[in-house]
Amino acid sequence: GAVFFDAKKLESSSQLWSGYPHILTPSFQDTPHNITALVGDSAFLPCTVSHLGDRSVTWMRKRDLHILTAGVYTYSADERFRVLHPENSDDWTLHIRFTTERDAGVYECQVNSDPKISRKVTLTVKDSQLDDPLHYGIASTDTRFPDYIFDNEREKKKTRKKNKKNKVPTVMIEGRGERHIQKGSILAVTCVVRHAPHSAPDHILWFHGSTNIDYDSSRGGVSIQTEKSSRKTVSKLMLSAVELTDTGEYTCSPTDLQPAVVTVHVQDGQIQQPVKQGPGRSSASLNTSLSSDLTAVSVRILASILCSIFT
Repeated sequence: GAVFFDAKKLESSSQLWSGYPHILTPSFQDTPHNITALVGDSAFLPCTVSHLGDRSVTWMRKRDLHILTAGVYTYSADERFRVLHPENSDDWTLHIRFTTERDAGVYECQVNSDPKISRKVTLTVKDSQLDDPLHYGIASTDTRFPDYIFDNEREKKKTRKKNKKNKVPTVMIEGRGERHIQKGSILAVTCVVRHAPHSAPDHILWFHGSTNIDYDSSRGGVSIQTEKSSRKTVSKLMLSAVELTDTGEYTCSPTDLQPAVVTVHVQDGQIQQPVKQGPGRSSASLNTSLSSDLTAVSVRILASILCSIFT
């Protein structure tokens, strides 16, 4: 006889799904493939899957094949990544907070169906104002995500005006502006931001030269700890087992504030090449020459004294 079923119950029941795998299979809805975000703002990478059934959705970063989220769980040590999945919806949006230029690239939304299906989304990160807010992929007034707070430009402007009325915050890196450190040791840099009460910067980014430093940097061995209080925010950057390539400028860059910079020189512990003191003569050869001259003078003085004693 004929088989009758409720499509909604079929989608939500793993038992029925296993019995009728040929009836409904997961598929992607048409959402933007190219998303643009500003440095420091949130990026929302859309992925909408129909007829998911008992399958799961995974987000992966293509450049290093790193699994960021699986289902509603985050598998990255970088807390900026999470998936937005309102209950009983088909949306599995990857949310990246405090976007950096390093976040730019291709991300893949995958469904573990048989065969597996995937959909690529390319993220572009810019440091200038966007003319078209729809490039974000999800409008700030999108009603699909009522439980999440989206970036709001008007609120940001209000915050900036409020900050101008208060005392200008200060940003400083503790210690000297230029440091020398041995290869293999630990580099620790502490950045202190003093601000008006309850006006801490949204986030603090660290850079080595022009490269953003975060938990999943290709260098590895990176630790960043940020502590916020009423009038002060402290961010501590630690790099383990520094190499010569870690030499350079390190920048502490809080939101909307002037950054602070420290210059780090990593030394391998070997004796440095002597500095030239003149044509063809180094400091080492100069010191040797002076030492020989002093020895000769001392011998002459000693011989003169002995002669005077025995004559």
